[in-house]
Amino acid sequence: MFNAITIEATFHLAHAIKQQLSSLLENQDLGVASMHVRVLKVIGKSNASTAMDIAGLFKRDKAQITRLINQLIDQGLVQKKPNPDDKRSQLLALTSAGQALQEILRTLSDEMESKMTQGIEAEDLATFTRVAQKMTRNLENS
Repeated sequence: MFNAITIEATFHLAHAIKQQLSSLLENQDLGVASMHVRVLKVIGKSNASTAMDIAGLFKRDKAQITRLINQLIDQGLVQKKPNPDDKRSQLLALTSAGQALQEILRTLSDEMESKMTQGIEAEDLATFTRVAQKMTRNLENS
């Protein structure tokens, strides 16, 4: 049964993850916020992303994502390339500095995940992941 306790536990976990990530980013003085990290991760995984793709993925306003991407471009972390399939849009790619930052962020993420899952059995983590993904699908399909 889904109840307020489940919702509260989920909010607390999400808040703790966000706080931990923000703290790690601030301590490392990387010049990026958690939303920047999410965008960099998407761009790094696919060199065929556009600002519209990212806005749709994060369910955010395109203008907001465009401002964020422009900040990443100004920092020398992202570059735009012509989109051969659509002359009206541009593909986003990480620069060498963006790729280097991506490696640092991957290490920080691995450390955070290790800390977060300390003392939790692999079977329990697999169950948690499966349940969290199902809950997400349930909410997205409603």
